[in-house]
Amino acid sequence: MAPQTIVITGTSSGFGKATVEHFAARGWNVAATVRRPQDHPTLFAQFPNVTLFPLDVTNQAQVDRLAAATRAAYGSIDVLVNNAGQLLMGPLETSTMEQIRAQYETNVFGLIMVTKAFIPLLRAQGSGMIMNVASASAKANFPFLAAYGSSKWAVAGLSEALAVELAPFGIKVKTIFPGAHATKIFTKIANGLTPDTAAAAAAPAYRPYFANFLAVQDGVPNVPSPRNVAHLIYRAARANSDQTDYLAGRDAVLQVLLRRLLPQRVFKRMLVSSILRPPPPLMLRLVGWLLGGTERVEVDRNAMS
Repeated sequence: MAPQTIVITGTSSGFGKATVEHFAARGWNVAATVRRPQDHPTLFAQFPNVTLFPLDVTNQAQVDRLAAATRAAYGSIDVLVNNAGQLLMGPLETSTMEQIRAQYETNVFGLIMVTKAFIPLLRAQGSGMIMNVASASAKANFPFLAAYGSSKWAVAGLSEALAVELAPFGIKVKTIFPGAHATKIFTKIANGLTPDTAAAAAAPAYRPYFANFLAVQDGVPNVPSPRNVAHLIYRAARANSDQTDYLAGRDAVLQVLLRRLLPQRVFKRMLVSSILRPPPPLMLRLVGWLLGGTERVEVDRNAMS
């Protein structure tokens, strides 16, 4: 039986890198994309079944070349994983429109471009799967993640529609909703709280609340490894069920559960309380237990000053 083939975007680190390694180790052909392959000369060198392709998901010409190149190389594609993304953190008021547009260009419009480029091939095959990596923020969003979380809500809504729209062609669509994990997305944050933003005068008003928000993460020693999400993506890719949504991490599960069980006003009050004052030790212990991880998330605090 010929090896199955998967295309994964955004693979230089984090979920994408871990997913490439997980599938490649299990014999799949993997087309892995990074913005500049020349910057990663040894990436996945240990896997002869992995091929690196250049891809900026906001570049239509590159997206089209990727679809054509993978079709020529493999003939058919079994799974497409839309993983590439970026994170804008900070108050909406102090974030520039350029930052917000860039967030949507990568997380939403870039994902749509890649998906549209591969649908004709999957439809002609009469089979295949599209898997979109969203975020637990697409189930219940957090303060200071308005642009990021809403972009992931858009991904979830897109997936929900496509799961039905593409079903007649034998194409499955699934969505992964990761909670907090140790990925480098936190070291590449687009900061919406810098002195050079158009609304810089408003920044001091938000700083104490933003600091309390960040203090929760500072107080948690470790979070789960991206390998957990890679394992979940592999399980979802091989599942024959009609399940479309996959939560990754105990924090994501609890987040969804609380959103469903608590009255809206209570849930909102809980989130407001979390930014009004520094987190108490009991909260930090609870969050640490929920995450139960082995790796540390590093955030560039200098960018948040």
